[in-house]
Amino acid sequence: MSPHPIDALLPGFVHLDPAAKVAAVERLTTAARAHPSGIFVCMPFVTAAGLRPMRTEDFGAMDRPADNWGHRLKSPVDFFNNENSITTSGSHLAAQSLRYQATGEPAALAAAREAYRSLRRVFEFGVQAGQPGFLGKPFHFEPSLHTTGDQYLHALWGWWTFYPVAAAEEQREIRAMLAAVADYQIAVDYTIFHRSGGDWNNRLDPTDYNAIMAALVAAAHKLTGEARYREACAFVMRTGKWRQERRLDGILREIRAGTYEAKPWDRIAGANVTAGEFVHWEQIQHCQFAAIAATIIHECLPDLLTADDLRRVLALWWSDHRMGYDPARRGYLYWFLIETKDLRWRRIARTPRLPREQWLGGHPMLSYAAEWIYGDCLARFLWTAMLVARHCPAQRDEAAGYAADLLRELEPRHLLWIADPDGQQVPPELNYFTHFLSSEMPECLIATYWEGRRQGLWS
Repeated sequence: MSPHPIDALLPGFVHLDPAAKVAAVERLTTAARAHPSGIFVCMPFVTAAGLRPMRTEDFGAMDRPADNWGHRLKSPVDFFNNENSITTSGSHLAAQSLRYQATGEPAALAAAREAYRSLRRVFEFGVQAGQPGFLGKPFHFEPSLHTTGDQYLHALWGWWTFYPVAAAEEQREIRAMLAAVADYQIAVDYTIFHRSGGDWNNRLDPTDYNAIMAALVAAAHKLTGEARYREACAFVMRTGKWRQERRLDGILREIRAGTYEAKPWDRIAGANVTAGEFVHWEQIQHCQFAAIAATIIHECLPDLLTADDLRRVLALWWSDHRMGYDPARRGYLYWFLIETKDLRWRRIARTPRLPREQWLGGHPMLSYAAEWIYGDCLARFLWTAMLVARHCPAQRDEAAGYAADLLRELEPRHLLWIADPDGQQVPPELNYFTHFLSSEMPECLIATYWEGRRQGLWS
């Protein structure tokens, strides 16, 4: 395989110590997130000359998306530039706030404020549309009606982590924004309006999305003191199962009861559902969503989620951290099969691509299955490891060792959204997908390093 352009942007990277690696990542990615709109670029395109927003000509003759789960894009580059702009802004805000808390460096606080302004810009889109508290994905650096619950989670993580170091006026703004988000979600019964006008009730989505909604109103209660937000949190938690179940557990229950129906991803990968085998599709990486949400709920309302409750929740969701993990490459496979009986997992040999009209969600990379590596999943387990290390004594050494191993062995390829480990997993017509920075990995890496320093896990 020929060298990847990201290797040239980080020369000598593998020989650096963890502190130097994290500093190099911070320098490279903070500049790459910036955009004249003030809204962060979530997945900068990696070229030999540097990182930049994607351009239409970067597709060349390769396949390109036309929409995103029914949301018609103004330009196909908007998915890569803005799909996760809220998530990236919130994660960056959290990471730089943690860096500032650990070091007191003015540059860290300045970087945090850039991310804070990105989130404020997105929040203002909702205000201008008459829906304060609605955080729409800013495709084309403009307002949209498309969002997902995890965007709220990362905005909350950023605001919550920045709040202790924010200026008084910024704290006032955060209180107002959190109250508006909570009021909006209460008014729509925590329904996420997205895609092509459909709706998705996150209160009734019982695992991590329920936890996210509970965390939003819990934080609003903590920062405003208003009792109605505490009542809202208790109400949301009554329909949640995330204290006892991961996302995989619901699938297992349905299969064992004979009520599970094969999903499009099962068919893409050729799973034998009738024999109790199903396809993992973005279930395990929700660990971070549940972990952040549960931690914030506990910090806000420890009577509703005690320290013991939090410990059990974190240990439960952390338990998936070896699922789909390739130890030789220190990365997670996006596609793999799971056996219901004992949760063994196995790889999926590359399958033929489906015709365009059958692409899942209109996404070219969801037109087939293969052994490509997904950077965002690693990012989410990294940060989950830090919460486990802080709150779960029995798993502290395991979680700290997991993160320390990655920090020691970190390579530039770990920063990519999608990596092709042997050059055979991503076909030529989709090669551009392997040239994007992850929207989460750099930020979670920075947050993990400084949180580990604060906990005394490494020097």
